[in-house]
Amino acid sequence: MSDPPVYTAQPPRSRPPPALVTAVGVGALLATLYPPAAERALAVYGVRGVAVVLLAMGLASLIAWQFFGTARVPIFLRAALLVLPGAAAVTGDALFLRLVPAAIQALIAALFVVSLRGGGSLFYDAARSLHPYAPDFIAPYCRKSTIVFAGIFALLAVVAGGLAFHPPASGWGSASGLWIWTPVIAASLVDWAVRKWWFRYFGPGPLDQLLKRLLPPENTAAGRRSLEYIRRMRAQLGMPPP
Repeated sequence: MSDPPVYTAQPPRSRPPPALVTAVGVGALLATLYPPAAERALAVYGVRGVAVVLLAMGLASLIAWQFFGTARVPIFLRAALLVLPGAAAVTGDALFLRLVPAAIQALIAALFVVSLRGGGSLFYDAARSLHPYAPDFIAPYCRKSTIVFAGIFALLAVVAGGLAFHPPASGWGSASGLWIWTPVIAASLVDWAVRKWWFRYFGPGPLDQLLKRLLPPENTAAGRRSLEYIRRMRAQLGMPPP
């Protein structure tokens, strides 16, 4: 039996992230920046002035999503980004503008859930876009992590709604734009640590090399599987062994 062929092709460049991943990133950025910016804008331009600007931005986003978006997101969630500033423009009530972060976080949670359809997941799509040779055996972990973050963002939407109805004395913008994201940052750090501990995949950076000494891949079945995959892929690409 002849030896398997060794491929010498260059590794492919990282692919652009899928539309769903991009939408989550943009939504997370908006949910972070909007509360403090809106709080300052309300003091200068008033409720109706801010509402009109948000309506224009929301309409542009809705049109762009209609033409370029590939994820099936419930229409009521997308429409909420128009309904809330619309209600604020009609009534002059700032409550509707304070509810916008809750709507954005509910939309992010829905995007995480939508990505699970068909056996995929948002985190697996993101991993494949960043690392085209990411192995299939990470898919189950990515699905579990996607479910966890969907739950976190759903909970954040509830908390953001509570802050909208009962703004803290320290300021609604600061609370909604910073404090509420502490669970996401903490969960991201925990997820990173768990992935390193479980898969034992380490890059060339100094932190990864330190972790490699503390968590030798050879000591676990998952680590050995990662090592074998890396060696096999490097051999197929005509690259030296790790």
